[in-house]
Amino acid sequence: MVGRNDAKITAFITTWLLVGVTASSVHGAEAVERERVARVEFLIECLASKNAAPKVIGDARVGDDQTIKFTKTYDKSAQAVVYLAAKELLGEDEGVIDMLLEHQDDSRYSFSVNSYIDYNVTVSEACRRIAGRKLYSYEPELHVITRSGAGYPDLTSYAGSKHPWAVWWRENKSRGLPQLQLVALDAEIKFMQELDGKTALPWHPDAEPLPIAEFNRRRGENLQTLKAIRSYVAAAKVPYRPKALVTFPNYIFGLPWAGRRHNK
Repeated sequence: MVGRNDAKITAFITTWLLVGVTASSVHGAEAVERERVARVEFLIECLASKNAAPKVIGDARVGDDQTIKFTKTYDKSAQAVVYLAAKELLGEDEGVIDMLLEHQDDSRYSFSVNSYIDYNVTVSEACRRIAGRKLYSYEPELHVITRSGAGYPDLTSYAGSKHPWAVWWRENKSRGLPQLQLVALDAEIKFMQELDGKTALPWHPDAEPLPIAEFNRRRGENLQTLKAIRSYVAAAKVPYRPKALVTFPNYIFGLPWAGRRHNK
């Protein structure tokens, strides 16, 4: 009888300990998730610049040279906070995408882009760009040899939506970001393989086409990069993390260390 009671007591204690460990694990996971949500919300809030949006001079839609000139009161140091917040959000797991896309109507100023035209980016657009970069994580590592693109995903069926990319993501996120990246990579590889230097549109309407030999060299390097990234995602079954938010010819400026590269 004593042995039987001891066994019952041991079983009870074991069950009690397992319940305690399980409850502790659940509460621990909940705490980690609350911390993650708070961190992401804080970082998104940091995308809102302390500066007022600088004035855009000219209108590219009517053929003007659209440029931004920062005033003396524009605090470039404050823009470092925006830049670093964007970098941190790029490093978050794919769960951040839903939180980013909840900010689709945030019209606060975030940062400015210097390209063949200059323009300002709102917090809403910054969030969408960061979310989109999760899918097109490979783009910052490619040579820009044409202004055409692979066209994935095809958002034409979402034309009636105010935020088509957000709708597309909600409908497809269950497939997982690694799988969606593979589809995007396959589309980009196919596009790059079929691209012809004789007919490809240059990166800017006023740019001269690249010499064919140079075009083919850069195209070959792009294909090598794309296939390497694809192999990594397929083997590791994890998303490829982007290294930058914008790509050439887009360039974030108005930062303490960043001058103007285009439209000088």
